[in-house]
Amino acid sequence: MNEGIKKLLGPPTYQFIGVLALLFILVGLVVSSAMMSMGVIGLAIVWVLNPDVKKNIQTLLKHPVFWSIVLLFLVWGISGLWSENTDYWANRMRMRLPFLLMPAGLLAIPKFDRSVYYPLLYIFYFLLSAICLYLFAWYLLHFSEMTLAYKKGQVLPTPVMHIRFSLMVAYCVAIGITFLQEKWTWRYKWERAVQFFITGFLIVFLHVLAVRSGLVALYGVLFYFLIREIILRRRWWFGIITTLLLVGGMATAYLTIPSLQNKIDYTLYNIYNIRHDNNRTELSDSHRVGTIQAGLAMGNEAPFLGVGIGDIRDETEVYLKANYPGVAGSGFTPQSQYVWQYAGVGWFGLLVFIVVTFLPLFYKKGWQYALLGSFLAIAIPSFIIEQTLETQLGTAIYLTFLLMAARFYLTGGLSDQKENDRGAFAPDVGN
Repeated sequence: MNEGIKKLLGPPTYQFIGVLALLFILVGLVVSSAMMSMGVIGLAIVWVLNPDVKKNIQTLLKHPVFWSIVLLFLVWGISGLWSENTDYWANRMRMRLPFLLMPAGLLAIPKFDRSVYYPLLYIFYFLLSAICLYLFAWYLLHFSEMTLAYKKGQVLPTPVMHIRFSLMVAYCVAIGITFLQEKWTWRYKWERAVQFFITGFLIVFLHVLAVRSGLVALYGVLFYFLIREIILRRRWWFGIITTLLLVGGMATAYLTIPSLQNKIDYTLYNIYNIRHDNNRTELSDSHRVGTIQAGLAMGNEAPFLGVGIGDIRDETEVYLKANYPGVAGSGFTPQSQYVWQYAGVGWFGLLVFIVVTFLPLFYKKGWQYALLGSFLAIAIPSFIIEQTLETQLGTAIYLTFLLMAARFYLTGGLSDQKENDRGAFAPDVGN
């Protein structure tokens, strides 16, 4: 290979393409699914362009958090052997291609220290905050209309699916808290005041938005930072006082924010009627209860290998027609990622999924790293109450923030924090 080609296909090129690909994904999360796809392709290109295939594979196998993601993709792929609906299986596998492409692509980026990682998160943080400010203003302008809508179980319109959007806002709270704790700014000291204001605003906004998954994620983040502070710094009195403040804040929010109060009341109404079998097919949570019951029934019928991910939708439809006819016909699948896993690939696949999703918490004590632990405090509960990975957006959220944090904290990015005078996004060729 001549010197010109070596220079073209060297670390500076990989660095530029890799960072640009991540930027495309982060912006695409709230703007365009096409941008997300382009970003994933960009990460794949970073890996493919590197001619040292052996070294690429060795690097991947060296990091369990990354190769376990690929293993999960293979488990889903193997289930095609006992799936009758191969078209649906192929559709699910196509959507899951990022599980195969993103781990190797992120590892192939030459430099991923704080000077690269934090600015990327900062851009996302401000982008999402600007959208939330607009939505909050819109809510105030349509206050009466939205208050009535929340009484019927509806929510504030968001640019992408409201559940996934609320998870991203909760993670932006985690980003803001991390930056404030570490006193990190991109350029100016006054940015800390802006970070404080925006992070506080996002906490208030999540209560106004009143999406249950988002609130679970928010309090998961807040309690994560609280527990982390107690364990790492032994600040027990701080923990007790903060816990009381959080509980008091939750009560105050319920009493003072109409959209939150109406959402909680409607949820309690749903729970009461489902438990007493009152019009259960007409309630907004009927599909969740029905599909989870369907998933458990599927898993119990084929406990070791499941029914195959290609047949989950068809089998769910059969169960709903028999037990929840009012919500049948909508193409639902189990509304819990863990139950979905049990139904599709049985105990074997569920065990693999549990290990893969909890591994980053314990590998190299990943729980103690703020942006990794806080994201898992969002992701793992969401897998219990949502089928988070069954949409392109949910998959992108999970893989992007998990793998970026793992790349930074668990593969050596954290160990080199010296400022590089070649710029925040310049490659560290010496690494």
